[in-house]
Amino acid sequence: MLQSIRAYKTDLILFALMAIAVPAIPYLTAGNFRTGVLILFAMFGIALAIACINSAKLGFYIALATVITVRFFERIYQQEVPVGAVLDLMIFSAAIGTMMKKSRKTAGAINYFREPLFMILFMQFGFYLLESLNPMAPNKATLGIFFRILLRYLLFAILTTIALRTKKDIYFFFKFWIGLSTVSAFYGCYQEWFGLPSWEMALIMTTPEKLMTTMIGGHLRVNGTMSDPAVYGLMMAITSILLIILLTASNAVINLQRKVLIVISLLLHLLALGYSGTRTGYVMIPGGLLLFLLVTIHKRNTILAAMFLIFAGGAILFGPFYGNATINRVRTAFVGTEDASLNVREINRHSVQPFMHSHPFGGGLFTVGGEGRAYNPGHPLAGFPPDSNLVRVVLECGWVMLIIVLAVYYLQLRYCLANYFRFTDEKDKLLAISTASMVFAFVISTYAQESGGLMEMAVFMNALTGVIVRSKYL
Repeated sequence: MLQSIRAYKTDLILFALMAIAVPAIPYLTAGNFRTGVLILFAMFGIALAIACINSAKLGFYIALATVITVRFFERIYQQEVPVGAVLDLMIFSAAIGTMMKKSRKTAGAINYFREPLFMILFMQFGFYLLESLNPMAPNKATLGIFFRILLRYLLFAILTTIALRTKKDIYFFFKFWIGLSTVSAFYGCYQEWFGLPSWEMALIMTTPEKLMTTMIGGHLRVNGTMSDPAVYGLMMAITSILLIILLTASNAVINLQRKVLIVISLLLHLLALGYSGTRTGYVMIPGGLLLFLLVTIHKRNTILAAMFLIFAGGAILFGPFYGNATINRVRTAFVGTEDASLNVREINRHSVQPFMHSHPFGGGLFTVGGEGRAYNPGHPLAGFPPDSNLVRVVLECGWVMLIIVLAVYYLQLRYCLANYFRFTDEKDKLLAISTASMVFAFVISTYAQESGGLMEMAVFMNALTGVIVRSKYL
C-alpha cells in the first residue's frame, strides 16, 4: 500500500488539489469573481510547480507554452497575471527537481563552468552584479527584480540543455515550437479578418497609451496570443525564417505532405507578421535568410528558394498595390528613406555618443528611458529613449558590457556554423543553419528596437542557446 502511494504520489497530490478546486472556486467566485480567478490560477500554479519538480522536460515545455499563451487568457479574464513570477516558479521548480534526482549526473552532462558560451554568460551576470555598485545610479530599489529576471533566463538556458538530451528531443522541440507558433499566428490572422473580440477591445481602450501603441494610421495592429504587436511581429519573423529554411529540405527528409503543412503555417506567419505592423520583423526575414544563403549557396533548393523570395519581395515592394495598409507598411521598412521616426532615432543616438565614449561602465542600471525617470530622476540619461537593445546596453553598462554581449552573439553563431559543418545528416544540418539564421535575425532586431527585453523573445532565444550548446555534444 505504501509503495503504491509513493509510486503515484504526484498524481495523488494533483488529484487532491483539483478535488479541492472544483467546489471551492465556484463558491468563492459567486461572491467575488476576481478572487475566484486568482484562486484558480494559484491552484493551477501549485499543480504545475509539482509537475515541474517531477520532470524537468515537462517543466521546460510548460514554461515555453505559458509565456506564449498566458497573455491570451489574461485578456479573456480581464485580470493581469504576474507572468514573471509564474515563469520563475516553474523554472526554479524544474531546477530543484533536477538537483534532487540522483540521475542528474548521466552521460552527456555538460560542465557549464568549462563551456565557453556559458562561461561568458556567467561573466555577463557577474558584470551586472558589479554594475549595481555604479555610483551614477544611486537608487537600488529594483535591483532584486532585475537580477531575478537575469537568473530566470540563465536558468532557462541551462534547463533547456537538461530537458533536451538527444537529437529526438531537439527535433520535438522545433516541432512543438512550430505548432505553438502556428496557433498564435492563426489567432493573429483571425483578429485581422474578423476584428478583435469585445473583451480585447475593452482592454485596449482602458488607457490612451495602449490605444496609441496598437493603432497605426487608423488601423489596429494584431498581437495574437502575445503581450503586444511588437514582440508578436518579431516572433512571427523568427519562426518564418525556420519554416522557409525547412522548405528547402529534400523530399527524403521532409515529404510533400509535410511541406504542404509547412507552407500553410508559413503563410499564416507571414500574414500575421504583416498585420502586426512590426517593421523590424520585415527586415529580420531577409537578414536571417542572407546568412542561410551564404552558407548553402551551392545547393539547388537554396538557389530556387532565393529566386522565388526575390521575385515575391520585388512584387510586394514595387507591384501595383497601393490601397493595402499592410503592404504599404511593409514597403516603408525598405524604401522609406524619409521616415521621420527613424531620423529622430538617429539624431538621438548621435547626441549620446560623447557619453558612450567617456563612460566605459555606463550610467548604471535603470537610468535610461522611463525607468530612469521613475527610479533615478535627475540622471543625465533619464527619459532618453534608447529605441535599441544595444543602445540601452552601452548607455547603462558601457561599451565593456557591449563587447561581452557581442561576444555572446559571436559564440552562438560560431557554435551553430561549427555544428552545421560537423553534422552529416541533412536534417541536423538544416536545424543548425536555421538556428544560426534565427540568431542572426535576432541580432539585427537588437539594433532596431529593444527586442532583448521582451519576455517572449528572451525565453525563446535562451532556449535556442541551450539547443546550441546541447547540439555540440550530439
